[in-house]
Amino acid sequence: MKLQQEVLDLLESMNLLPFNTAQIKITSAYKSGQNHWLQLNCLEESRLAIVASTIHTLKSSYEDVARCLILVPDSEIADYYLNLFNLLGKHTDLRVWTAYQGPKILDQKENIYFGADVVIATPKRLNELLNIEGFNSAAVQTLILDSADQLLKVGAISFTQRISDSIPKKQRISISVKGGKGVGAYMDRFAYPFTLATLE
Repeated sequence: MKLQQEVLDLLESMNLLPFNTAQIKITSAYKSGQNHWLQLNCLEESRLAIVASTIHTLKSSYEDVARCLILVPDSEIADYYLNLFNLLGKHTDLRVWTAYQGPKILDQKENIYFGADVVIATPKRLNELLNIEGFNSAAVQTLILDSADQLLKVGAISFTQRISDSIPKKQRISISVKGGKGVGAYMDRFAYPFTLATLE
């Protein structure tokens, strides 16, 4: 499995290697640059693979606008991602920010405006940032929908779709439970063609 040696060393020191089959396939899907809908039994283990793959792909900070956007259903998952990035990416200068309801939106706007490589956000808050020109989507290379079936429920789907319309037609990865409702229709609209894989 090809990942930055520093990341591999950290994973090994925390007894998080070897990756299981699902994590290996997630890493491969991410590094392929192609669109994927990945269905899993356990979404939590997918997050470690996503963070490791993002660090490997981005390597270091570049310009001021985000290259990876991770949409999540709530602040707890956003903070979980942030902690993983801080842990596995401490050897890099990657700038990772979260955006969700609670903290002042102008503070989040300022953080992201002055430089971000990765943004982890809830769809509603990212839409609010888009409305006040607090997020520049022009350079996003990878859009990840964590718990995609939840992001496509009534109350969130319009926000998720608007964001997807504003992002360049680059790589899109949706992670969901098996048979996640609404994800297939989303991928057909925003990420066609894509590969569907059910990971054990």
